[in-house]
Amino acid sequence: MANQVRIEIMDQHGKWHRHRTVSNNPMSIKQALQTALKQQLASKSKKVRAVDDKTNAMIDMLQG
Repeated sequence: MANQVRIEIMDQHGKWHRHRTVSNNPMSIKQALQTALKQQLASKSKKVRAVDDKTNAMIDMLQG
């Protein structure tokens, strides 16, 4: 089974919150990050990241 990727959103206090889990596919990750950036939780920090669910390694980050 392919690794899953966690999409996390940073709140206004600098704490990361799990938004959703997607497959480890570059297009899925990109789309999920862009969608997460539009969420209410991201309205202050404007930061979202993709993290490998198994290794906890950061894969990508978007800042809006």
